[in-house]
Amino acid sequence: MGASLDQGEAGRRRLMGRVAGILFLVGSAMSALGILLPHAAQADVRGFWILAGGTAAAGVALLVAAELIPRWGYAGVMVVASLAVTLSLYLNGEIHGAPAAGNQVLYVWVGLYSGYFLSRRALAVELAAVAFLYGAVLWIVHPGSVIFTRWLITVGMVSVAAVIVQYLKRHNDDLLERLSKAARTEPLTGLMNRQGFDEAIVRELTRGERNGAPTALIVLDIDRFKDINDRSGHAAGDEALRTVGTTVGQVARGVDTLARIGGDEFAIILPETHAEGALGFAERLREAVALPSGPALAVTLSLGIAQAAVDGQSADSLIRAADAALYQAKALGRNQTVAAPGARAAIRSAARTLREVAVHT
Repeated sequence: MGASLDQGEAGRRRLMGRVAGILFLVGSAMSALGILLPHAAQADVRGFWILAGGTAAAGVALLVAAELIPRWGYAGVMVVASLAVTLSLYLNGEIHGAPAAGNQVLYVWVGLYSGYFLSRRALAVELAAVAFLYGAVLWIVHPGSVIFTRWLITVGMVSVAAVIVQYLKRHNDDLLERLSKAARTEPLTGLMNRQGFDEAIVRELTRGERNGAPTALIVLDIDRFKDINDRSGHAAGDEALRTVGTTVGQVARGVDTLARIGGDEFAIILPETHAEGALGFAERLREAVALPSGPALAVTLSLGIAQAAVDGQSADSLIRAADAALYQAKALGRNQTVAAPGARAAIRSAARTLREVAVHT
């Protein structure tokens, strides 16, 4: 999961940098056009060229080094963008009698970007910065009695646009998260489905390898599930599946990943768990499910366990090892747990170590 999160974070920063870089480059182009096209005689042409060059350099830097800037750093980037807009307002020459050029509309870009990419706190800080900077430049150029009206309209427009964008972004993110969760959830038991399991086991194996922590896998199915359906009907079969799913959830820890990966086949990923811990988990689950609950729901489980590294490093090899152990459990008479060869050797080694410690104490 950690590797996936790292890639996702890098991708988000890359997007933030590219969008910010494009905004800076477009702002630079607009500054250059403002000089090349007819403009007020009082405008500071030299200052605009410097501003255009500076924002162009910032835009290129953002495009090139987007992933190197932490996410919180982009709040500072937007403050710089606000400063650039404020400087353009000063350079218009309004302080020397030139008419207002309307550059303040560029603050909207800052508000839209901040509303989409930044947190609520960072957005509040950014809007406060816009309000302060625009108020300061208005105070300097002193447009007369309309100073407050101009400030209120601009700051209000920027704030409303930013808040609406952030609300829509959060609503869209929540919707996408619910859809993503639904796509990875099996509706009958409420557990993860095969797609979610395949993604989860890769994440957990990657994290375990990076942290040097063991990862165990349990694969199980309901003994003679077809007989339950044939004898008592599919409603009883569905109830058996729900019973197993509920019991797995009761036995599992919060960090464990639970999935129904086939018709009556379930899988459990146990992070930071050795083979002997997985064996204890499997036996507790088997005994809990086998408790009497009426003839229609009298089910037993066969389980196979495998441990990463000793039974397989990749997701596919680990699943194959756990599946082979499950088939062996069924061949031996069902209603039991069998460990894959590597896990079995690890369990025996742990048992020998405990016996040696007991002898010496």
